Amino acid sequence: MEEDIRALSLHLLERDPPPGPVMAPALYRPEPLGDLIALLARPGAPLDVGALASLCLKYFFAYVYPESRDIPAPLDAITLLAGQFARRRGGSRQLAGRQELRRTLLRHGFALQMLLDLPKTVHLLAALLARTPVCPAPMFAGLDLGSGTGILLLGQYLLARRSGLDAPALLGVEHLPAVADRADALLAALGVGRVRQGDATRTAAYDALPPGPVACVTNETLPSAGRRLYKEPFPAINAVLFPALGGRLSETVFLPEAVWASDREGRDWLRLAPENAFAGDAARKPLRLYFMRDVELAGQRIPVERVGQGLEDLVEAPWRQALCRRW
Repeated sequence: MEEDIRALSLHLLERDPPPGPVMAPALYRPEPLGDLIALLARPGAPLDVGALASLCLKYFFAYVYPESRDIPAPLDAITLLAGQFARRRGGSRQLAGRQELRRTLLRHGFALQMLLDLPKTVHLLAALLARTPVCPAPMFAGLDLGSGTGILLLGQYLLARRSGLDAPALLGVEHLPAVADRADALLAALGVGRVRQGDATRTAAYDALPPGPVACVTNETLPSAGRRLYKEPFPAINAVLFPALGGRLSETVFLPEAVWASDREGRDWLRLAPENAFAGDAARKPLRLYFMRDVELAGQRIPVERVGQGLEDLVEAPWRQALCRRW
C-alpha cells in the first residue's frame, strides 16, 4: 500500500513536454552528425544559424545515443529526447519505464542544459567561427575549459578546419568524471579531440597539451548576470592558466574575448581580457567579489543575459521556456 501511494504521488508530478517540434522543420538539416560536421568543416562552406542549431541538436542526440553519430537523426526523434530531457525531474509518459535513460539525463543535466539553449549556444559558435586564428600551419592547439558536453571543442575543430588546418590538437578539461568520459568518447569517435577529467584551476590540467603556441581557448565557466564572479571558476581558472602557459597565449583566440564586471551599483567597472590575464586592472577589491555583467563576442559588447538575442526563433515557441536557460 505504501509503495502504491508513493507511485501514485510520483505520477502527480508527471507532465507532458511542450507540443510540436523543438525546432522549425524548415531549418533542420537532415544529414547524419558526422556528415554535417564534414560539410561545415570545409573552408568557405556556408555557415548559417540553422545549420549550427541542427549541429547542436544532433550532437545532443549523439551524446545520449552515441551509436547515432553516423546515421540520420530525424527531428521527431530529437524532439522526443528533448521532451524527455525537459521532464527528467518531474517525469512524463514518454519516460515511463525508461529509468536508465532518465538517470543519464539527470546525471548529465547541467551539461546538456547548456548545450540545448540553442540561441545562446549558436551565438557562441558563430562568434567563435567568425575569428581568424594565428598559428603556424599545420599546427592548431586548442583548449576548452569546463568542457561539459564538448560542443565548444567541436566549434574549435570547425574553426581549425575552416582555416585550412586539417589536424588540430584539441584538449578539453571537465571536472565531472561521468561528463568528461562521455564527451571524450563522442569527440574521439568523431575524430575531433579529447576531453580529460581534471581541475582547470590546477596546472596539471594542462600537461597533456602539446608544446608550442595555443591557437584557441574557450572558457564559458561564467556566472549568470548579476551574480558574483566567485560563483563559477572563471577567475580561478585564468589565475592558473596564464602563469602556466605564459607566452604560449600571446596570439590566442579567446572565447569570450573579454568579460565586463562591476560593483553592485555599477560605478566601478573592470574589463577582463587577455592583455590583463582576465584579471582586470586596478581592482579596488578582490576580483571574485565583482558582479558579472557583459561579454565581448565577435567584437561586440553584450550584456550576458542578451547572448542569443535575435536567435530565439531557432527554438519553437512552446519549447523556449523549457530549454533556453544557459545564463
